[in-house]
Formats: sequence, C-alpha cells, structure tokens
Amino acid sequence: MTSRLEYTHENMYYPVFLDLRDKLCVVIGGGRVAQRKVESLVSAGARVKVISGDILDEISSIDGVILEKRKYEDGDLKGAFLVIAATDDPDENLKITREAKARGILLNVVDKIELCNFIMPSVVEKGPLKIAISTGGFSPALARRLRVKIGKYIGEEFEILARILARIRPIVVGMGGDANMHKRIFEVLIDSSLLDAIREGNREQVNDIIYQALGIQIDIGDLLL
Repeated sequence: MTSRLEYTHENMYYPVFLDLRDKLCVVIGGGRVAQRKVESLVSAGARVKVISGDILDEISSIDGVILEKRKYEDGDLKGAFLVIAATDDPDENLKITREAKARGILLNVVDKIELCNFIMPSVVEKGPLKIAISTGGFSPALARRLRVKIGKYIGEEFEILARILARIRPIVVGMGGDANMHKRIFEVLIDSSLLDAIREGNREQVNDIIYQALGIQIDIGDLLL
C-alpha cells in the first residue's frame, strides 16, 4: 500500500542553489541587514540595486551597486530576478510583496516568513564548498548555531578536496565512458584516504591515490596546504 506524503509547512521548501550571475537583484532597505544581503548577492555575481531613503556608507562603498536614495515605489521591481525587502515598515513590505507576486519575482522579506516565497539559509562556505542550513524559517538562531558547529568541523582540507575534484572532473569526463563510470571514479576517490593525505599535506600520496583511480598521472601539488 502506497502512503501519500503529508505536506506541512515544515516540508514545503525545495532546496536549490541559484545562479545569479548578471541577474538584477533588488534590495529594499539600507541598514545592517541590507548590507549583509547586498554583500552576499554581489559575491554571487548579481547586479544589485539598493533602494532606501537612508543607505549605510558601507553599502555605498561596494563597487558596482546601483544606489537609489528614496522610498520604494510601485514599479521598482520591473526586470528584477529576485528581491529582498529589508525594511521595518510593514506597509512598505506589503506593497513590495504585492508587486513581487504580481510579477512572479523571487521574494524574501526579512523576518516575515509569511510574506516570502523563498527563505535564506544559513551558509557554511569554504571556497567552492557551500553547505546550506535551514529550519524552515522557524528558528534562524538554531540555523546560525548549526552553521558555527559545522563550520568548525569542515576544515580547509575539505575546500582543497573540492578544488582537486573540480580540476579532475573535466579529465574524467574526457576519458569517455558513461555517467555511472564517472560516478564510480569519484566514489573511489571520496572513499579513499585522499582527505587524510590532503590534511597531512602529503603530495606524493595524494598524487598516487589519484593515479590509482584514474590510471594517469596528474600533479595537483599546487593545491595542497
């Protein structure tokens, strides 16, 4: 007998990573919260516009950010891919929500989960390695605590491993074979003592493990600690 999945608020979110390169993202608000959102969007390669009557100097000094020192007006979200409302004005948040929903734009209203159609995870970031943590919007404090704990466990060796696998990937794909064969090669590498060798800075062992998995010599010593 097949049971139907019970949908609740806790499981209504679908985790994704967005490619924001060259996409217009609008931040309404110019305070400390807005600053963190702007910095995160800029680091993801987005084109960022900030609209607020008051904008922190720290935001104004970020290269490439479009600044409009004024209150939000209907129509400001035209052409936007994503919008973040970081204001403490409930009426303004509702106006932003109505326009974003009418235009089908991704919307996050800070600390107002009922107005959002996506929520922001707490992120552990080590180079190309990103681990997103969410409590479904119910406890950002718990998500932050988990981020700190996980961040302490994920050392620099994991970042190096991710960079090594990124360098190897096009080589593995170029070797031919199907997706299952490629998957097995990476599983062999992940299940080997490669991470320990990276942690110890043992270039010879790292190169030998990769050779055993791929059958060809690849020097990745420049990526090690």
